[in-house]
Amino acid sequence: MNHITEKQRLAALEMLANILGSEFFRGSQRCCHLLEYSVRYVLDGKPLDELKERILGVEVFHKPCNYDTAQDNIVRVTANEVRKRLAQYYGDAHHTDNLTIQLPSGSYAANLLWSEEDSPTPAPSVTTTEPGTPDLGNSDLEEVHRSRRGWKITAVCALALAVLSAVIIYRYVRATDVIYGVWSPILENPRAAVICISQPLAYRPNSNMDVPLGPKDSMVPMSDSFVGTGDAFALADIAKLLSTRGKEWQLLPGNSTPSQTLLAGPIILIGVHANKWTRDIMGNSRFFFGIDNAIYDRSNPNVKWSLEHLAADWKTGEDYALVSRFTNPGSGQPVIVIAGLTNFGTQAAGEFFTDQSLLSEALQQAPKDWRHKNFQFVLHTKIIGNTPERPTVIAAYYW
Repeated sequence: MNHITEKQRLAALEMLANILGSEFFRGSQRCCHLLEYSVRYVLDGKPLDELKERILGVEVFHKPCNYDTAQDNIVRVTANEVRKRLAQYYGDAHHTDNLTIQLPSGSYAANLLWSEEDSPTPAPSVTTTEPGTPDLGNSDLEEVHRSRRGWKITAVCALALAVLSAVIIYRYVRATDVIYGVWSPILENPRAAVICISQPLAYRPNSNMDVPLGPKDSMVPMSDSFVGTGDAFALADIAKLLSTRGKEWQLLPGNSTPSQTLLAGPIILIGVHANKWTRDIMGNSRFFFGIDNAIYDRSNPNVKWSLEHLAADWKTGEDYALVSRFTNPGSGQPVIVIAGLTNFGTQAAGEFFTDQSLLSEALQQAPKDWRHKNFQFVLHTKIIGNTPERPTVIAAYYW
């Protein structure tokens, strides 16, 4: 193993700090913790072949020693995300650094690639000449050195080509990843995403709930105790997407979320009823929710999407939903709104905004630079039983 001097160790730790503090890493504590552990493990000279998935699961992510790595893939997912973020970091004008830190595919041990003049020196060794071995003259030694330099140049060129190919492939994958394109303002933001969900007002009898209600029974409001089924489905889809992509998030109820929290970073609003922020934060967006449980088009007052045959229990055979992605003018932070006229519409909207095929189909007619624009989609879905069918886009707007 090559010997790393104290100077090189400090340089490696400084490079690690730069990477972890960059825009590509500071938004994900999981990626930061895994990369830092791997680099320090290597710098401490520990056996590289002993750095296994289970060790990282226990030491970095505090899993129990006997946890099932086949069922819990947090280490593999995070390692893949680290590799992607490192490719972003070194593809963003950082390629002139004297040290490159990589996490090779198939390994959890960091690879420290130094420039030739800064590379660690091999541990000193003594070379002896056995009897009968011819002594090399100066010209022979020079030939050996030239051969070694040639191999080093070839290796450096091969490495540069591999890094360049990885960056090109990475950018191509990103360019064709519709999910990433839609969610990039949230995923690339250094702050954790705040998911703000509706809390509908419900009532319970003041008396014992195990007996039939009497004429004198009264109903007690319970404003902070429940979440709609459709909102819960949408939350599950969004949480899965963010977690899979290595994005940190926190859940806050709409009734108790302070405005300063919403202005501090990226936000995702789920539901419109009992979520006071949905109508407020959409401002003057073209498509908006009216107070009469309908979606309106601000540019055409004659357009209205509403449920004409909504039952008293809010059962319906169809529903409409509105999904929006825009920058909050008050904070400059990205906002995503996912809400339906009923729970069914919100469920369908959550599926739509996290499904690659649905988004790809919806964006076929989008402007070429849609990734850098705000946009809104009005959706329609039919309800079979209690399950919304595949939603379709009936109106779209980009700005």
